Amino acid sequence: MSIAWDETLTVGDAAIDADHRCMMNLIAAIEAAATGPVDCAAIGRTLAELTRLTAEHFAREEALQRSIGFPDIDAHRLSHDMLLKRLDAVLAHYLDGGDDVRKGIIRTLGDSLATWLVTHIATNDMEYKPYMAAVR
Repeated sequence: MSIAWDETLTVGDAAIDADHRCMMNLIAAIEAAATGPVDCAAIGRTLAELTRLTAEHFAREEALQRSIGFPDIDAHRLSHDMLLKRLDAVLAHYLDGGDDVRKGIIRTLGDSLATWLVTHIATNDMEYKPYMAAVR
């Protein structure tokens, strides 16, 4: 899956939408590395940045959900927690592995993250969009 921003994914909060765009750009860089020469150190930095941004984004998004009274915040938080645990584990494995391990991770990670992010925004995040519109 080649990931790219699409205006249909806008949830209506500038900071959240900016995070989503940035996360997509980082995932696109990981996807691109799977098809060409791999700079394992650069992709390691990209993966670390994606992990950091994702944790910050989820905290921002959950604070927004609390502020608008989104009723399904617990289920949404669970989805966030599961991905963060996965990203942390992948980053640790990537940093501990040799180049062959790293290249294997790069070949499979970009597509699965792209699928997760687009699906999460298009389904889960769109569930709180009407609540934002009601309070803004």
